[in-house]
Amino acid sequence: MISTDASVFEIFPEEFIYPTDTDALRQRIQTALHKKQPITMRAGGTSLGGQAIGSGLLVDISKHLTRILDYRPELKEVDVEPGVIQDDLNAFVKQDNLRFAPDTSTSNRAMIGGMIGNNSCGSYSVYYGTTRDHVKAVEMILADGSQVRFDDLSAEQLHDKLNLQSLEGEIYRTVIDLLEKHGPEIVEHFPDPSIVRRTTGYALDVLYTDYQPFNPDGKPFNLTPLICGSEGTLGVITQATLNLVDLPTHRQLFCAHFDSVSTAMKAVPEYLQYDPAAIEIIDKATLDGTKNNVEQTHNRFWVKEDPEAVLVVELFDEDADRLQERLKSGQAWMLTQGAYACPIIEPQDSGKVWNLRKAGLGLLMGKPTRQKAVAVIEDAAIPVRALPDFYQDTQQLMSELGIGCVYYGHASVGLIHVRPEMDLATEAGRRTFQTVAERSSQLVKKYRGAISGEHGDGRIRAPFIKEQVGEAVYSYLVQLKRAFDPENLFNPGVIIGDAPVTANLRADRQPKQLLNPGYDWSKDLSLMDAVEKCNGAGACRKSAGSGTMCPSYQATREENYSTRGRSNLLRHALTEPSPVKALNQDELQDALSLCLGCKACKTECPASVDMARLKSEVLYQINRFSLSKLSIKFYGELMRLGAIFPAIYNWTQNLSLVKKVMGVDVRRTLPKLEKQSLSAWWKQHSKIPPEVPQNTHHTIWVLADLYIQYQEPKIGQAAIQTLQKLGFDVKPVFLKSSPRALLSQGLLKEAKQALTGIQQQLKDVAESDYIVGIEPSDTLVWRDEAKDLIAQNDQAWAFSSVLLFEELMLKLHAQMDLNLGPVPRTAWLHVHCHQKSLAQAQEAVKALNLIPELQIQYINSGCCGMSGEFGYKNYDVSLKIANQTLLPTLEKSQDDDLVIATGTSCRHQLEDFAEKHALHPAEIFHQAVCNRP
Repeated sequence: MISTDASVFEIFPEEFIYPTDTDALRQRIQTALHKKQPITMRAGGTSLGGQAIGSGLLVDISKHLTRILDYRPELKEVDVEPGVIQDDLNAFVKQDNLRFAPDTSTSNRAMIGGMIGNNSCGSYSVYYGTTRDHVKAVEMILADGSQVRFDDLSAEQLHDKLNLQSLEGEIYRTVIDLLEKHGPEIVEHFPDPSIVRRTTGYALDVLYTDYQPFNPDGKPFNLTPLICGSEGTLGVITQATLNLVDLPTHRQLFCAHFDSVSTAMKAVPEYLQYDPAAIEIIDKATLDGTKNNVEQTHNRFWVKEDPEAVLVVELFDEDADRLQERLKSGQAWMLTQGAYACPIIEPQDSGKVWNLRKAGLGLLMGKPTRQKAVAVIEDAAIPVRALPDFYQDTQQLMSELGIGCVYYGHASVGLIHVRPEMDLATEAGRRTFQTVAERSSQLVKKYRGAISGEHGDGRIRAPFIKEQVGEAVYSYLVQLKRAFDPENLFNPGVIIGDAPVTANLRADRQPKQLLNPGYDWSKDLSLMDAVEKCNGAGACRKSAGSGTMCPSYQATREENYSTRGRSNLLRHALTEPSPVKALNQDELQDALSLCLGCKACKTECPASVDMARLKSEVLYQINRFSLSKLSIKFYGELMRLGAIFPAIYNWTQNLSLVKKVMGVDVRRTLPKLEKQSLSAWWKQHSKIPPEVPQNTHHTIWVLADLYIQYQEPKIGQAAIQTLQKLGFDVKPVFLKSSPRALLSQGLLKEAKQALTGIQQQLKDVAESDYIVGIEPSDTLVWRDEAKDLIAQNDQAWAFSSVLLFEELMLKLHAQMDLNLGPVPRTAWLHVHCHQKSLAQAQEAVKALNLIPELQIQYINSGCCGMSGEFGYKNYDVSLKIANQTLLPTLEKSQDDDLVIATGTSCRHQLEDFAEKHALHPAEIFHQAVCNRP
């Protein structure tokens, strides 16, 4: 689970801990140092160079060491623990119009400790500089177990430090001695000083050129810049003091479209004179990847035609009018440099452009191919003036080796992420990998570039540091490492290391035995390839409120309950000699047990990892028996029998003994069967002539799921009567089982039968008819799993034409005057998680906004925490998920406000935890049609 990060490597640790506080961290580090146990620190685990994995003790600070300790807005300073997430910190200080300047593409899960370790930069480094420029001080645990603080020192304070008879004193003496004796030599052999992003080796060059006493006009001496970019190899950070900057008063961007990457790059150096805040390049391969991602498709609105490359240019300004002049001037200038289009993006839409740019890595890794765009040379920074030439040389190298390559990144500072496409599971792929690494190192050296621009040396570039800086200067780096870490216990093999780049590749683990899958995984190439789409980027580790994926991780902060953690466990299981046995192991089953099947990962994960489907496949493969699974299998029959004597059924199911046998938490109240089922009501209602003459040209077939039939028949009645009052001939289709519930239990054969049965029930649907579902989870199966479980026959309707009720209302509105009456209320709307992932949540808002005087308050929440049987079995986690956004938002509602929830599970969750009776949109529309003038 934690043997990988976002790199190509895999190393198994001996131990893995989540320290609960700084004292616990210090004690455990001191114990490891005493035992001479290697120590690797891990934050978000998104390292691309293999820095966040190690063979000894792996310490994850992401769960508990997440406090903002002290905030001094008047000084623009903040003290934080290393596990604070960048976006969370910025949300906290935004109240004072401040932010922490670096803006990485992983900002919603990147943690300060990791950013310091890698000297992270982000898109605005041409304007703000790097993390190093904004860290004022750090507190660390050194190799002797002592706690120190590195901060600005006066000449007298530095003198005192040099006289300390301790490891801290030895460190100061070593650093000063190296710089006094070899400072000019170090600067000469390090990357070109014009390169903003240079983290090659240790930042001795920065200390010599920018700090006293070596630069009399420089900043006070401080070892903090040396710690930034040291990747956990010099000690353990326990706290950092950060500098904050003012948010820009006005900001806006334009997107220059080019027919070639080379032409785009040639425009960058000269445009820097116009003081851009950012210039990012996105190539065609990355843009093409956004076409097949549900979330990113909606962020492509600005893309004109089919560009080979786009420069995304953002400008900051204190004056709004001047900003507009600069935007128009920049637009015109880019068109003279070969751009064929250059739209200026409205400020409210700029986030969509940046979201697309930030999703680049995951999108590339999620492509259904074994030729992955791997991280090997993707972090080189070149003097900006030489960028076009470096690009041409790199292209020539890739052409010579016969491999494809992807280019994107931070053009403004000469850093283009170069991603060659290769299959590391093959011997030929590994040889090419080695060749690319060696040849690219030579190219970087040719331009006096930095082999590590922002992602660090890690293990991937460590073997080439000596070539980059020369043997003598490399020996100084080794001396520095030994001074800080005499026993080589802090992240050994990182920065200072000579292991070949082909050592410890995770692609070495391949399936030994193929399974017979229940789903058709051919679109992903295979089941294993579907799992391998997870590249470790960690988008599933966002804080609550920053996205809907992954609710169980957001509630527990445990790696094994994230999509990434589950993917890693699955990958290992599938590569075991007996995969079915491995899939049965408790660790994997525990991780999957808290997967709510919310489908958020299918949309929010840049690589579109669908953990809900993978979980369903695993449950199908292991075929474990449980009473809960049996009850889901025969849920329809149980409901039908229970409907004969609903009072007895309701009493029996809520007995504590019955709940315990079924695995249901006794604190939960199970949904009751109503006295009259929907089918019983329909038998009576269908005999009554409709009030409005029916339109026989458009029959509407209503999929009545089990929950609407037996537990909430009033919703079904409202849906049917609404459509009849609008003049349509309505035919309810009473489902005999729940396809979604069957899939959630891995009952794929039964789900296929259920879907085929529904197809048969809809055999008479005409091309002009509509099919609408009431329950989103059972309705949206047709847009998702059904396509890979059963064949689309020659019926008039397609799977994608099965509509949600709100979608149907929008379609009808576009064709006719619904003449809805007013519903003068405020309504708080929570949309089912499958609707957010597989449809458009805003469609529900748009539909309800058709109703006059209804004021919709959309609740920007993720999964409610119920998710079918999950909430009944996992009470505490379910409540914690509900408490993240949903319940606190509803506390703002008034007593006479309406609450609307599109999913049956959501409505029961609100009944239990908010004591609010939530309505389905069909019930609101029924009120509206009944209130017509």
